[in-house]
Amino acid sequence: MGDNSVLKIDNLKIELIHKNQKLIAVKDVSFDLDPGKTIGIIGESGSGKSITCSAILGLLEDKKWIINGDIYFGETPIPYRSNKDMNKFRGKHIALITQNPMSAFDPLRTIRYHFIETLTTHKNMSKKDIEKKAIYILNKMKIQNPKNVLDSYSFELSGGMLQRIMIAIAIALEPEVLIADEPTTALDLTVQYEIIKILSKMQKDLGTSIILVSHDLGVISELADEVLVMYGGSIVEKAPLNEIMTSPKHPYTKGLISSRPNFSKERLAILEGTPPNLFERIGGCEFYNRCNIKNEKCKDNMISSIKVNQNHEVRCIHFKEGSYSCGTA
Repeated sequence: MGDNSVLKIDNLKIELIHKNQKLIAVKDVSFDLDPGKTIGIIGESGSGKSITCSAILGLLEDKKWIINGDIYFGETPIPYRSNKDMNKFRGKHIALITQNPMSAFDPLRTIRYHFIETLTTHKNMSKKDIEKKAIYILNKMKIQNPKNVLDSYSFELSGGMLQRIMIAIAIALEPEVLIADEPTTALDLTVQYEIIKILSKMQKDLGTSIILVSHDLGVISELADEVLVMYGGSIVEKAPLNEIMTSPKHPYTKGLISSRPNFSKERLAILEGTPPNLFERIGGCEFYNRCNIKNEKCKDNMISSIKVNQNHEVRCIHFKEGSYSCGTA
């Protein structure tokens, strides 16, 4: 484990129990998150991004999921198998922002209630002190009339406002790690930009480490220091942001980048096909059916990660064989 890592995931494997079958949802996922840094996790729906984050937070039901691997908060193993023990970590040390803020709030309770519930769970604070802190944070986030906002119900506020409030509640406990799971998906572009600015400022002010989950490379490129590209439940490429954007190695990463809107191109590249579901996993390279440089060896067993350099890894046998070509998909 790196001496400075605030969060370490080591060889995480997650299986779903379905009709006496064990379906692999996530396999061989490992990464370190350093203080004050942002890791972006990119990939299409079903790649394993959100499931990985749910496992870190201990949110997967024991009866449905089998989880193996190690998760550390600093030097302390996270008891992700015990919901009771995880309550000591969730919120106080590791907080979550979800992609649907409306579902995160009880419509029968005011915003003030949600602040009070969160802070009294982890800190010995009076309601008066909690209100002062809530107003202070909302003011810092440039939310007008914070007292009126505290008296409001979630259905009275816009999606963008609720996302800001969710961030405010998450950072009220000053957690060391913030997991932002698709925090801008349901928002228009202007509000997306505002949320990104808020997260960036929060990180600078508090030194928070962030795991940013998104299917949008544009959002990832605004905040991330390092990028994990996930496909079929595995990390297929891991590198600093600049290397991912300028020198991607895996065909899937190349496909994602080439399909981004680019005003210099007449026509966008298309990443043909869809990701495999849990019943379609083949055991070798999960990108096999969509890859234009595949061969039979790609279907053999588990494909191991290969180091491109000290900070860059790729899970592709073509790179290992030294015959890697610039295929997309």
